[in-house]
Amino acid sequence: MRCSLALILLAAVLASGSALSAPGKTAITRLRVPVLAAANVGFRADGVKAVVGDTTAKVVALASPAEDLILMLVLDLAGDVTVAQRGKQALLDEIQQLPRQTHIALLRAQDGLRVIQDPTMDRPAIKKAIESLPVGGRAGLVDSIETAAAIGDSMLSKSAVRVAILYITDSEVTNYRQDFTNPVINSSDAGDLSRKFPEALIQEKISKLNTNLTRTQVPVFVVHLTYRSDRLNEAYLNGLRQLAISTGGMAVVCRSSAEIPAAIRDVVATIVNHYSVTLEVPRMPARPVAVNLQIAGPDGAPQALAYRSVFVLKDE
Repeated sequence: MRCSLALILLAAVLASGSALSAPGKTAITRLRVPVLAAANVGFRADGVKAVVGDTTAKVVALASPAEDLILMLVLDLAGDVTVAQRGKQALLDEIQQLPRQTHIALLRAQDGLRVIQDPTMDRPAIKKAIESLPVGGRAGLVDSIETAAAIGDSMLSKSAVRVAILYITDSEVTNYRQDFTNPVINSSDAGDLSRKFPEALIQEKISKLNTNLTRTQVPVFVVHLTYRSDRLNEAYLNGLRQLAISTGGMAVVCRSSAEIPAAIRDVVATIVNHYSVTLEVPRMPARPVAVNLQIAGPDGAPQALAYRSVFVLKDE
C-alpha cells in the first residue's frame, strides 16, 4: 500500500514544474480553486463567474461536497503525550462521522514525510494506524509541507476529486532540527539586529514556504494543539496561519486542551464541505495572478464565500 503513494510523490516531484497547467503543450492553463462553504450553502457550476488576472476564465468543472474527497492527514506530534492523545481521540471521533466517499491517507511528518497508510475508506485501518503512531521526535511541519503539497497537486492533476491536506500538530519552533532562534551574532554590539528581531529566521522560512506553496493548488489546513505565547512561537503560529490561508485553507490554534475537539471538528467540517472549481484560461506568463469569483446560489442570490484568490503561475 505504501508503494503507490510513494510513486505519486515521485511523479509530483518530477512534474512539479508544470503543476498548474493542462498536460501537454496546450495553450490552456488550468487552476483548481478551493471554495470554503458551510454545510447549508450550495451552488452549481453555472452559478460561477471567474476572472483570472484581467482575463475571463471558463468554468470547466465543479467538485462539490457530494463527490469524492482525498484527505491527506499529516500528524506532526512531538510534544506532550497527553495533549497528543487528546488530539488523536478527537480526530478519531470525527473520522467516524466522515462521509463514505472520503478517502483518508495517513502520513507522519517526523524525520521526513513518511506514508503510513495510502488513501483508503477502511476506517478501522486508519483508526489502528493513528492509535499506533508514536509521539516524539523533532517538529516536522515546515520541513514536510512542500512535499505534502506536491503529493496533493499530483493527485489533483490526475483526477477530478477534491484533495485537501490536514496537519494535526503540536510543533514548537525550537524543536526543529534547524535553529530558528536567531542567536545573537555579536554579543558586544548593542545594535546587533538579531537582538531586536529574534523571530527573523522563522519569518524568512515562512516567507519562502509561502512563495513556493502559492505555486501549488491543494488547500492546506492546520490544527495546532498547543498555544505558546512567547515572541518566537507567536511569529511561528502567525506564519502557519499565513501559509494555510494562502493555499485556500485555514489554521486554528487551540489555546487550551479543552478547545481541541471543537477545533478539529470545525476544520474537518470545513474540509468536507469545500468545493473545488476548475478554471481554464489562455496560457499566461509565469507570474502571480489574482482570481476573482462571483458565486450565485441556485436561486441566483450572491454567495459571499471564502476562496483562494492568488496563484503563482509557473514556467512551462
